[in-house]
Amino acid sequence: MAYSNEQMEKAYAAGYQYQATRGFCPQCVLAALQDAIGGIDEIVFRAAQGLSGGTASCGSGTCGALAGGILMIGTRFGRSREAFDQGDADRKISQISKELTDRFLTAYGDYTCAGVQKACLGRSFNLWDLAEKQLFNDLGGHSEVCAAVVGNAAKWTIEILNQYEVTG
Repeated sequence: MAYSNEQMEKAYAAGYQYQATRGFCPQCVLAALQDAIGGIDEIVFRAAQGLSGGTASCGSGTCGALAGGILMIGTRFGRSREAFDQGDADRKISQISKELTDRFLTAYGDYTCAGVQKACLGRSFNLWDLAEKQLFNDLGGHSEVCAAVVGNAAKWTIEILNQYEVTG
């Protein structure tokens, strides 16, 4: 089943709005994808929250929007517990997730939270420092910059799902 351009646009718009108003980028990506195409259960949604802001808002880890997209890809192509227990080493999830990571590298030159911040705002920010966090917010960090990154991640994830779910 191929997802439509309307679903991709809905995912982008919802992701943008969720990040601008609710925060926690991986959850915003997953909520947008849930709204547009479904397939995210509550336990995955809840588990994603700690991956925000480059993991626990520390900035140095993977961008939370990218992590949210990869989690969605994992719901479709990840190894099951049964396959894990049998020692199955299928790496399809890595190949498909790399597609999304490559889009981040093309668009932002990096896939870490700090790197995306630097690409979009000229520097990275320590979100645990109240003055840094305020400056980040004053520059539109959450309400515009990360909102667009989240929107892109949601849209790109659907594009990638289209590619792999149709071609297998």
